[in-house]
Amino acid sequence: MRRLLLGSVAVSLCLLLSVTAVADSLEPASQQADEPPPSVMVKGLIGHPQQRNLSCESRSTTDLAAYWGADFSEHAFFRRLPKSDNPHRGFVGDVDAPAGSMPPVGYGVYAEPIAATLRSFGLDAEAHRGMMLTTLKEELAAHRPVIVWATYSMQLPGTQTWVSSDGMESTVVRWQHTFIVVGYDESSVYLVDAYDGVVKTFSQEAFVAAWDQLDRMAVTVAGPLVDAVERTWRALEVDGRCQFLVDGRWSIGPR
Repeated sequence: MRRLLLGSVAVSLCLLLSVTAVADSLEPASQQADEPPPSVMVKGLIGHPQQRNLSCESRSTTDLAAYWGADFSEHAFFRRLPKSDNPHRGFVGDVDAPAGSMPPVGYGVYAEPIAATLRSFGLDAEAHRGMMLTTLKEELAAHRPVIVWATYSMQLPGTQTWVSSDGMESTVVRWQHTFIVVGYDESSVYLVDAYDGVVKTFSQEAFVAAWDQLDRMAVTVAGPLVDAVERTWRALEVDGRCQFLVDGRWSIGPR
């Protein structure tokens, strides 16, 4: 009888240990849901005021590149940036046009040419559309600031459609503007404003509403390109499309 009781206790103990082992194996999985932390602030990115009326994209890009150790000026980046009447292909209009200008007089440039030009400077840059807020937070949690397209002061003037000479329709918005997102908490986001280089605080609701206007466009940088080499890049227009001429031998469009 004693032996039977001890055997029964041993079985119960084994069952308890098995249940505990299963629970332990499930616990990390629930904790590894890749939830970003509740708050993040990236240190080390220094903002500067944009040098020309509509050069916010070049300013944000230059400051982000400096964070990764790349040394070039806003002017040098803008000079290499493709020019086009299609913001998906290059910078639209006069960079010295008044703030709030719209195509074709003056406007700006979207994520794809910015990322392509950053790659020409040796950084592993990627253009994004429809980025989730969670993805943005994950980039920041990994200490990777992100350039985003919104509007001055997160205004909501309403979007319009612009048809460029290549026949492509683009969504445009008055007061289009870029920022570098450097942090967030449970209710707010913290962004370096290209206008004056100062960190501004906006509610997540206000930021997302303004970010939505241009389909949550963003540019991320993962660091220096592993296979970066010194090349001579220049932008030129071929058959109405802006492309890069590399080392005088071959050309690529913004990917």
